[in-house]
Amino acid sequence: MKESTRVCNALALFQVMAKNSETRKELIEAKIPCYFYPFLKPSGDDKPLEYLRLTSLGVLGALAKFDDPYGPKVLHFFLETEVVPSCLECIDLCDELSRKVATLIVMKILMQEKGMSYCSATPERFYSIVQVLYRVVQKLTEKPCLLHLMYVIQCFLSLSEVFKFIGPSEAFIRQVPPQLFDNTFKDILRDDHETAWMLQVLHFNVYGPLFSPE
Repeated sequence: MKESTRVCNALALFQVMAKNSETRKELIEAKIPCYFYPFLKPSGDDKPLEYLRLTSLGVLGALAKFDDPYGPKVLHFFLETEVVPSCLECIDLCDELSRKVATLIVMKILMQEKGMSYCSATPERFYSIVQVLYRVVQKLTEKPCLLHLMYVIQCFLSLSEVFKFIGPSEAFIRQVPPQLFDNTFKDILRDDHETAWMLQVLHFNVYGPLFSPE
């Protein structure tokens, strides 16, 4: 734990640099985030490593500002260095906080046209993301979290946009969790009109205007 705390303190300084428009550029050009990727590996219930993982994800999350002038280069770096598979592994196997931050990073990537192109480049890559998100929804049915659910819905919404152009996919329909459209999350979504609207758009993209999932 002592060593973990020291490294986390150093990572926290990198997170400060990642939030600054000038220094984040230097971090990417020097490929510094590559040194954080090994900390993303799942490690069971090892708390010191979990703290390292969460803090490393925090640095990557701070870098994931794709709407500023340097954003496209950050996105290119993330895609080039395969950050998506590492985040998917965290979403699937790590604890709640790490899952949430990793989902946020994937969500931001999917909301970019180049990121969406990367994630849908092959059926295997596309459905590996869908399947991980499906499993997240199953976990959220047991322990709901509105913020995490919102990230997941936005991810599914971005993925569903593909089928507006190529037509419906039975394979995709089967892997969109029905819990998103029944009453499973009704209580936590009651006052969140934005997320409820996102669900309506997702439903339209997946099933069309007239079809309701059984």
